[in-house]
Amino acid sequence: MKLTLNLPAVPEVELVAAKAVELVGRDLGLSSTCIESVTVATVEACLNAIEHGNQRGFAVRIETQAAGGERWLVIEVEDHGGGFDPEAVSAPSGNRKHGSAPNRGWGLKLIRDLMDDVDVQSRPGLTIVRMKRRIGGT
Repeated sequence: MKLTLNLPAVPEVELVAAKAVELVGRDLGLSSTCIESVTVATVEACLNAIEHGNQRGFAVRIETQAAGGERWLVIEVEDHGGGFDPEAVSAPSGNRKHGSAPNRGWGLKLIRDLMDDVDVQSRPGLTIVRMKRRIGGT
């Protein structure tokens, strides 16, 4: 199964990707907790693509894969912005729980915390955030 969404960089479009991930997760029999985690990670990746991409849009690919006897839900978010060094992303600033300013840098941290595996490839003109969640996991 593979689904590709080509989305414009407009307010609330991340909800389209979230709904697609939710429906696929439900179809795969993922738990509600797992679906919620994957959905939040997808929304964060989409928001980053909207904010840091080229403003013409971005792609979300959702697919299942089998490797090493395990099945995976794989979500890729691709944008064509200026790129960044994922290793140079500093620790989040602000307090997300209490909403104190400037409240920056939480997206990539949340993605990494919520998914089983995250790979970020980025250079000027292309960033791909590849997120994987084990099917059958919690």
